[in-house]
Amino acid sequence: MNVLNNTEVMTLLGTIISILLSIIAYFLKQLHGNFRKVEQDMAIMKASLQLMKAELKSNYSLLRQRMEFLEERKT
Repeated sequence: MNVLNNTEVMTLLGTIISILLSIIAYFLKQLHGNFRKVEQDMAIMKASLQLMKAELKSNYSLLRQRMEFLEERKT
């Protein structure tokens, strides 16, 4: 009877450990998915930032050309 209790206890512990490992694996999978989403969002933000930077640079260049034209026209 004592051996049976040991077997039951070992089976119960094995089941509990298996369930806990499954829960940990599930949360790690979710965490990995979240990191991938953050990485994708960062790439999109980086591309948007580069686009805004290019637009700002071209607008600045155009404004500068207009100012130079007006200065030449003024004199």
